[in-house]
This record gives sequence, C-alpha cells and structure tokens, in this order.
Amino acid sequence: MIRVFVALMVIAMSIAAHADTPPLPELHFAPIPEGSRARYTGDRFSYMESGRMDAPALVLLHGVGANSMHWRFQLAGLSENRHVIAWNAPGYMLSDNLVKDDPDCRDYADALADFLAALKIDRLEIMANSFGTRVAQCFANYYPNRVTKMVLTGSATGRKDMPDDEKARIVASRQQQVASGGYGFGARVAALLSAQATPETAALVRDVLRATNPKGFMQAVRFGLGNYYTPDFAERLGMPILLIQGAEDHVNPTEANAAVLEKALPKAHLIVLEGAGHLPEFEAPGRVNDLVSAFLAE
Repeated sequence: MIRVFVALMVIAMSIAAHADTPPLPELHFAPIPEGSRARYTGDRFSYMESGRMDAPALVLLHGVGANSMHWRFQLAGLSENRHVIAWNAPGYMLSDNLVKDDPDCRDYADALADFLAALKIDRLEIMANSFGTRVAQCFANYYPNRVTKMVLTGSATGRKDMPDDEKARIVASRQQQVASGGYGFGARVAALLSAQATPETAALVRDVLRATNPKGFMQAVRFGLGNYYTPDFAERLGMPILLIQGAEDHVNPTEANAAVLEKALPKAHLIVLEGAGHLPEFEAPGRVNDLVSAFLAE
C-alpha cells in the first residue's frame, strides 16, 4: 500500500532552498583497482565528497542523465553526521567508461565495488536516484552484506523479458535525446520536474544534464533494458529501505516502480511527495534531507 505524505510546503521550501544554493565541493579522483582495469577504457574514477572522513559512508548514486553535481543539496545537507560521497558512474563526468557497450546488472554492481575499493570503503549506506537505484539494487544483490540501509528516489525496477522491438524503440529514442551532444541534452529538464518547479530549480538541473557524456549515457540506458527484475532477488535486499517518490514522476511512475518495490522488499517503506517530480531531492531538498536524516538515525 502506498503511504502518501502530502508535502504542503514543497514549493515554498524549494524556493527558499534555491535562494541560497550551496556550492559544490571540488571534484576528486581515485584510481580504478589494477585487477579491474581491463573492464574500463582508462584508470580513473571521479567523485565529490563532504563531511567527516571518519563518519559512516553515505554513497550517492546519480540518475542516467546526471552526475555527482546532482547531489548538491545532499552533499551540503547530510554531511554533519556522514561521510557523503557522490560518485560519477563509469562514463560520467571524468570517470572512464566501461569497455562493454551493453553492460548488465553485474557489471554495474562490480563497478560500484571497484569504486568502493578505490576509496577503501567496506560497508556503506546508499542514496540513489533513477538509474542509480538500479545500480543500488544490483549491488545489494551481489554484495548484500555490505549495504546497511538504502534510500531510493525516482525508483526503477529491472525489466525482464522486454520484447526486442520495444528495446530498440527505447534505445533509438534515447540516442535521439543526446544526438546533438551534452549541451543540447539540457533541454530534457522539463520531463524530470513537476509543474510547480521553479525556474531556479530548472536552471540548476539543466546544467547538471549538460555534463552528460553520450557514450556513458547509452551504456547506462542499455543496462536499464537488461533482463533482470528486482522482485526476483528481493529476499537478498533485506536491509531497511526508504523509497521517496514524487507524485508527478512521469519517468518512473510510482505504481509500476516504487509501489512494486515496497510490496516486494522485506523492509521497504514508501513516501510519496506531492508537488515533486522525478527528482524530489532537487525540488524539495529540505524535506527530503529531513526524511533521510531521520531514517539513517533510526
């Protein structure tokens, strides 16, 4: 059952938050472990971080058209009690691409494991959006004892047994979105936000989208069409999971995604925020950060 949380002040909070937009941390780099480099086109991960290095690690996994800049408000707002780390997935920002053009669930799970090895992180909490929620679910499937809690926004489940013609249609549509390059990809912003999103929010999201590298984007798109389905391995995702969904999420609608996960996962709880779209952590960062902080403190 969907538990709907009506955020009456979402618009006001969004305007207040963006009036004092927090700066982004510096971009950092880490070496891809020697034993894994054959799977990548280079030797480099990139990421942003904030908070105390000795605090529990909270790793942020961005969406398919985003990168570490997406987590501006969480890098600032969740750093008091956590070592907050926003990765750039392979092929994003200045992280080198995967060699494999059609990566699967295990490939991205292992990529996150490689990233964590580079930063010497064993156990972690995860916060993820969209494509990042797929990566999180895959990682928790193959490395279940390493994740203590997860927060998933704009959640997506895997899609198994999708007809080849539907996959081809989606791939072609996605290729068209990035056909003019990363700068032109910024035009996609309207599809990700609610009707109430402020111009300031749209401008910030647009700049995040413009950092997209088409090759990494298309690798992530093909992974999202892979032949896996989270409810099939739900018993391995036994950690507490908070699902935060925008009521106006038209990219990954609640009923077909977050609601399915809430029913399938042993310890999942779903909150739906009115007045938010696919990126609730960007449209209502204050409210989302409060929910995440309370959940992690439980």
